[in-house]
Amino acid sequence: MRKLFTAIGIVATMLFSVAPAMAAKTEVRLCTGSDGGPYATAGKLIANVAKGDPNIDVKVVVDTGGTWANIQKTALGDECDAMIGQPDGHVLLARQKPSAAKALKPFGDLHREYLHALCSKASGVDDIGDLESDPAGNGYTIALGEPGSGAWLIWQNFIAEDADYGKVPVTTDSDVIALASVASGTGATCMLQPAAIGNPLVRQADEQFGDGLVLAGVNDRDFDNAVDPQGKQLYTYSEIPSGSYKKSLQGWFSGKKTVTWLAKVYVNTDRFTDRKALSSFITAVARAKPAIVAEYGQ
Repeated sequence: MRKLFTAIGIVATMLFSVAPAMAAKTEVRLCTGSDGGPYATAGKLIANVAKGDPNIDVKVVVDTGGTWANIQKTALGDECDAMIGQPDGHVLLARQKPSAAKALKPFGDLHREYLHALCSKASGVDDIGDLESDPAGNGYTIALGEPGSGAWLIWQNFIAEDADYGKVPVTTDSDVIALASVASGTGATCMLQPAAIGNPLVRQADEQFGDGLVLAGVNDRDFDNAVDPQGKQLYTYSEIPSGSYKKSLQGWFSGKKTVTWLAKVYVNTDRFTDRKALSSFITAVARAKPAIVAEYGQ
């Protein structure tokens, strides 16, 4: 009997010693964006899908500062292991720090985003290309927000494809301050807002400042040459669907062509030493994608 109890004790000890190892999961810190925004919502959907996975525990990091800040935290820092962002950031990183860009890999396309170009109605600008040509010498300017903003990232890639954009004076106004100043003609000529359809700021422009604004096109074919670090075309051209901003900026029957892209999930592959964890995270992204696209479009 004593031998039986001894054997049972040994087996129990073995089970308890194995259990923690079996229960251990790899924590994946996912940098997103402002809480309640598309990136944070997408991150939470990914984390929710991953809850039943035995290999990973996804921790969503919100209010990070956006794509470029996410890159600082994921590729150049160690606060996050993965991130959601617009592909312009990866392109700029590849130009500035190629070695860091190599470790940052896109492992999933998410929802579609569009460049919303909002210009002063009084300026007569109806396409962003008017800013860099400015044949009449009107002194056009553009509001991009602070360096590192999504609009600022896109503008760096525009300059890389056509140096004339680098001559356009830039202001750091953003959000409703930029809206009001552009609409009233007291600030920049135009402002840029990269976002999914139905972005709250663009809706506010439509509903509250539409009398002084136009939704301008973005159709400079120099942008056709822009590619991502994998050599794929960075932008495509598509219409912001008519009726998206129906009060003032468009109406029901007016689309506006602009550059568009897919938000992506990026992984710092140097952080994923466990291949099972990486596979599980990629699977969670793929499983969450339909719900994300249903919410924000593709």
